[in-house]
Amino acid sequence: MTKPVVPAPAPPDAPHLFFKRGRRFPRAIAWFGFRSFWGHLWHLLASVIATEDIDSRDWMLADEPEELTRRIARVLRAPRLDAPSLTEALDRDVWIDFVADTGDDISVSEAVARMVASIYEVDDPSEPGARLELPRGDVLVFGGDTAYPVATDIEIHNRVIVPFNDVLRDLDDGHERVLLGIPGNHDWYAGLDGFGRMFRRRRSKLGRADGPTSKGAQTDRVDRLGQIGHVIEWIEAFRVGRYVVKRAALVLTGYTPVQSASYWALRLGPALDFLGVDRQLRVVDFRQRGFMAERMDPGRGVVLCLADPVHAFLEPNAPGVATLEALDLSLERDGLLVLTGDTHHYCRQEIGTSTHVIAGGGGAFLHPACIARGRLPAPAGEFPGPKATLALVLQVPWQIVHGRSGFIVHAAMALVYLPAFFVQSLTPRSSLLASAITAVVAVLACVGLAGWRQRLAPIASLALLAGAVVGFLPYGVTELLSYAGYRAGLALSDQTNAMAGYAASIYLGTLALGTYLMLLNIFGLEQHQAMSALAHPGYKHFVRLRVRRDGTGVDGWVLGRVDPLDPKGSVVLVDRFHWRNAKAGAAKGEDTATAEDTPTREDATTAP
Repeated sequence: MTKPVVPAPAPPDAPHLFFKRGRRFPRAIAWFGFRSFWGHLWHLLASVIATEDIDSRDWMLADEPEELTRRIARVLRAPRLDAPSLTEALDRDVWIDFVADTGDDISVSEAVARMVASIYEVDDPSEPGARLELPRGDVLVFGGDTAYPVATDIEIHNRVIVPFNDVLRDLDDGHERVLLGIPGNHDWYAGLDGFGRMFRRRRSKLGRADGPTSKGAQTDRVDRLGQIGHVIEWIEAFRVGRYVVKRAALVLTGYTPVQSASYWALRLGPALDFLGVDRQLRVVDFRQRGFMAERMDPGRGVVLCLADPVHAFLEPNAPGVATLEALDLSLERDGLLVLTGDTHHYCRQEIGTSTHVIAGGGGAFLHPACIARGRLPAPAGEFPGPKATLALVLQVPWQIVHGRSGFIVHAAMALVYLPAFFVQSLTPRSSLLASAITAVVAVLACVGLAGWRQRLAPIASLALLAGAVVGFLPYGVTELLSYAGYRAGLALSDQTNAMAGYAASIYLGTLALGTYLMLLNIFGLEQHQAMSALAHPGYKHFVRLRVRRDGTGVDGWVLGRVDPLDPKGSVVLVDRFHWRNAKAGAAKGEDTATAEDTPTREDATTAP
């Protein structure tokens, strides 16, 4: 039997500058690189299709909660298949592992898989001085964005199935577990094709070629053609009239998929339901709203799994807010436990009567903690904190300009500056006018990058400054080079001077744009672009939940690693919390806020 891991306390919020990066294929997505550009094209295509209301959910038939509960109970070999809830069917607590935003760098995915597959030993929150073993979850829930940049069957296979199965075969304990998932926007970019092959219930037995095999076998090798290679293969096959066969299933060793739709509901415990919601790229559709409304009992507590946080970076997040409104639920009044990803860090907030947990550390690049907080409410737990985040954000300009995130920015800058240098070579007197036009273009681009709709005034001010620097760089650099050549006694031709100025302007302009993205992050005006450019591998985590047998509450342990690829690093206990199901006491006509259920000071905050 595998020895339990004893997690170390969470580290203090302090700079941690040096991290190990994966070197195996596929490596982390360079979000400003040309190879990721096809992901943006898929995003555009998927958005156009969604706008035309071609929605895969229209043809889905979700399982009744009671049927899905029984199906899960059968997989887990529960002694009471006719019981009204899963904890009652198993006659014990139910353990759930929640992980989100998974498939990016294959090495990081493997490190996360090893965390998820491990057993842990911690202090027992119910008995001071006693120890508690946290077994691997009976149910593994993927909380959206299964693989990046687009969750096709190839990307899920390479970035999730291969690294997870390498670990799961090594730590196989012979028990079959349940797999559940909800799709995020990156799953929808592929029309749920890859998502369905991994999470949809299988109605027939898999052939040998479809299932997991021994380590190193063909079906679990990385597909080195990649997505672009397979597009070329598909075009060639189409030209000669052949058919390209995809994998029938994406099989995770030791886990059985059970859902029939991209959304689901099940009876988790007495007076306690577990709901998984799919908002596609825009909204919760009418059919799903009706399904949830007809099956939700106001007398039952709700653990809610969403692909978008209701609050992100400590502020309301429009997609998540819209999802709750569509379900007629409220954080303030309904006492929910919300589990979500999409934002790639850990943050727990106590909002109204609800506990809101963002745990998007399943493998994707790191998102920042909110640095500019002002009067925003402090979170109950987070990983990383604002000081550690600031140290990473300050690296952004240098990482971008030196190509860590790809070279699309350099190419765009070269295109923007080309007309200015062309005009300057023809009519030097028009240099200032050409620079002014370039500056206007740069200002508009900077405003667009920041998503100006909510905070136009501060964003426009910063964009105006950045655009002016970018726009007048060619003029300033050319004049500076001419002066330097004159002082050095060098007789450079106009063509040589222009070419040198062009190259220097591209470098400095890219650096200026990186600085602009950094400042947006520091001032809290835009939280995604800068850190995505870093493709940062650190601060990965998942949540292990214990659903109490009587349905009165859920205990949560957040386990993570600061540097997941550092062999000397250890798993840390990022946070511990307890959510009390107020509806359980109401259903019994009694107060369930016992001493055991009331969170201690340590439960309510993250470790220092």
